[in-house]
Amino acid sequence: MSEPHPNLFLVVDDREFSTEEVRSLVGQRRFGDIIFQRRTLFEHFRASLPQWAQQRLLRLRSAEDLPPLRAALAASGEDCAICIIAGRAGFAQPERLRQLIERLPYAEEDFTDRLYQPLLAFLHNGHALVADWAAFEAAPLHRWERAWHGSQRVQALEALDLGLIRDLLSFTTGATAARHFNQVQADNYYYTKSSADCRKLEAEYRFYQLVPEAMQPWLVQPFDYREQAGRASYRMQRFYLADAALQWVHDAFDAASFTAFIERLLFFLAQRPRRDCGKAQSAAAARALFVDKLEQRASQFLAMDEGRRINALVQSSTPELALERQLERFRRLYARHEAGFALEQMAIGHGDPCFSNVLYDQSRYLLKLIDPKGALSEEELWTHPFYDLCKVSHSVLGDYDFINNGLYQVSFADDNRLVLQLRQGQHAPLKALFRQQLRAQGYDARLLRLGEASLFLSMLPLHIDIPNKIVAFLLKAHAILDEVESD
Repeated sequence: MSEPHPNLFLVVDDREFSTEEVRSLVGQRRFGDIIFQRRTLFEHFRASLPQWAQQRLLRLRSAEDLPPLRAALAASGEDCAICIIAGRAGFAQPERLRQLIERLPYAEEDFTDRLYQPLLAFLHNGHALVADWAAFEAAPLHRWERAWHGSQRVQALEALDLGLIRDLLSFTTGATAARHFNQVQADNYYYTKSSADCRKLEAEYRFYQLVPEAMQPWLVQPFDYREQAGRASYRMQRFYLADAALQWVHDAFDAASFTAFIERLLFFLAQRPRRDCGKAQSAAAARALFVDKLEQRASQFLAMDEGRRINALVQSSTPELALERQLERFRRLYARHEAGFALEQMAIGHGDPCFSNVLYDQSRYLLKLIDPKGALSEEELWTHPFYDLCKVSHSVLGDYDFINNGLYQVSFADDNRLVLQLRQGQHAPLKALFRQQLRAQGYDARLLRLGEASLFLSMLPLHIDIPNKIVAFLLKAHAILDEVESD
């Protein structure tokens, strides 16, 4: 195959901001800046291209980016070609996009993905765009009113219009991230989850059957459990709902919508069945969740070569960030507040109601929880009442979803100490609303924050593949312990 077309321009037109229809999910931002699976939409698009195309890719973000493109086109020979892709285009099958881009240098005819308002348009003669430059300056191709009758229609690739809430939900809910030991497949109607950890998957499946009926409407029902060839699987109905983490990191909640959401989530937790127990039993359950598990995970982390390397790195710049120091500090603070964990009841626990496991529709107040920790017996349903609350607070006050989605930066201050900066919007008022809700229900935020610190430190060995995230978790845990101590 010959060298790629020397005068081929590949352009993502991302001048347009999110439509009103999808702002309840992603806030107001350019489509290319939407985050899913820890990367922006533009980064996903670029990663799906062959290497030569990545080097030629241009992104239009504003009117200021137009003159350089026009000058480059004008300076090119008569054989220049251009492919323009809307920033709002989503490609559910990136391998097909890659195949199409590989063939672009050898295309001899104009083509688009649709007759009207195309999300992808290839012009064999790039100078044709210069002839329509006034119209292109005024609006991206996908907003032009004209019909593209003279162009062929590409059949091998379907672009979703992420400006439509239906297509955005189809794109994001079909791109479910899974741990390395899990697989999740989606079609138009069902998710199929499979894993080599058969016991874990069976526990998730049995959980729905074991919980009381009053909890079941809040959960997505699994069915069709199977074990075969060392793997287990079950299916769930596919709900076209965005998870709360997507909405939270995109600043899509305002005071009213967040209040409605968090009230429902806390209502679910408040209405969970309880059973009486002695304070000693409750305290022991809390210690097992927040102290014993943390100590086990800390030992696991420090037994890893990479874990010891990261720990030494942070200790050299900011000694109090070292895991041993934080663990010692956590034990001291936990001992000071341990009486607050000694309750007289146990509760049925979901086990992981972080925002990425909460599906929510703001317009219909519809809330569904997915991916419970699971249970194989009724006894395994019961847990300390604070644990699920700590998981929720972990997302609201702890900024877990920002760190998990890469919306942070770890850098050095002037004194060479490590600092954590989060790329978040107007969340401070919403955090204050959450604290008000906790106080109204009689919870001591210090206890939940102490539980959050345990969660952050416990996750270190689970995210060892992303060292920068480990440092962010250590910084966040340290900040939480500072808050608890100052209170």
